[in-house]
Amino acid sequence: MDQRSSNNWKTKSGAWDSLNTSLVDFYEDYPVLSSIMNAFDYQLVMCNDYKNINSNSLVSMFVDDYILERYWNNPLKYIEYFKTAKYVMSPDYSLLIGMPKPMMEWNIYRNRLVGYVWQTAGINIIPTISWSDESSFDFCFEGVSVGSAVSISNIGCRNESQKYYFDIGFEKMKDVINPSTILFQCNRKYKEVYKDENIVFIDSFWDKKRKQLKSMENGR
Repeated sequence: MDQRSSNNWKTKSGAWDSLNTSLVDFYEDYPVLSSIMNAFDYQLVMCNDYKNINSNSLVSMFVDDYILERYWNNPLKYIEYFKTAKYVMSPDYSLLIGMPKPMMEWNIYRNRLVGYVWQTAGINIIPTISWSDESSFDFCFEGVSVGSAVSISNIGCRNESQKYYFDIGFEKMKDVINPSTILFQCNRKYKEVYKDENIVFIDSFWDKKRKQLKSMENGR
């Protein structure tokens, strides 16, 4: 029996191209994403709820990182799942305060590359923008066209210190990208703070669950 590792080069794990270099056909530091939303009558669907994705879906990537790893490991596989959706966010790989800069840059790159692969396949991608503190500002807005629609989240802001850094990044994001539309998954206790006219608030996973439970209770 042939035990050579080369027999497994085209499979995961053991693939020779775990960095997805074969998907890179550009010469910029980051692949560039752009999206202009022209319809807002969508239904929010979480990215791993594949059976409910349809032509009216906005696919949210605001989920735990372990779920998002599948999209990096095999981005081409999931084109089939997402190609019918109206809009799909690029994966929200986490940036955390205190995270080493190379790790943050890597997660921004993965966000853009997976989004680029899907965008090239004809999927309408909404770039997901994330940041930590000022140390991430020199790269976290790269790879997004000025004027694009974007998606952001502050669900991870659990105290005033975290909100402080989020707000600094929020203003910087608006200055650098000048987004046409901001899809905002917002922590409920801070929702009244953000009044920009181009903000469209979207539900978190738990917001959706609460609404489903309330609807079930009202239907009894």
